[in-house]
Amino acid sequence: MLVVLVAPALGAAPKKGGTYVGELPETAARLEKRVVLKVSPSGATGRVRLACGDTRVGLSSKFDIVKGKFTAKRQTGSLLIWRLKGKFTSQAKATAKLYLPAACDGKGGKLTLELDEG
Repeated sequence: MLVVLVAPALGAAPKKGGTYVGELPETAARLEKRVVLKVSPSGATGRVRLACGDTRVGLSSKFDIVKGKFTAKRQTGSLLIWRLKGKFTSQAKATAKLYLPAACDGKGGKLTLELDEG
């Protein structure tokens, strides 16, 4: 008898105090987006800053990083301005999906954030 155990997909732990940067390149139909995710010194929380082209769109609320996964968002009252949801795939990289219902040109997408060593 063969028994197969399946573990849930867990994200990796981010680098404590690390800064991760990702971009969605400009296309004919979309403005460039730049995301900067800063992890707290404890590695348990983070904040995200979003820019569209040369315009800063804002800073997310502080969010928890649990089992390598995160959801960052910016709201005004009950209105969701933008959201970044993703997970750390290694200590040096995270993958995420940017959703822009009320910011920039409304065109988000998938992006990879890499640890900024600079």
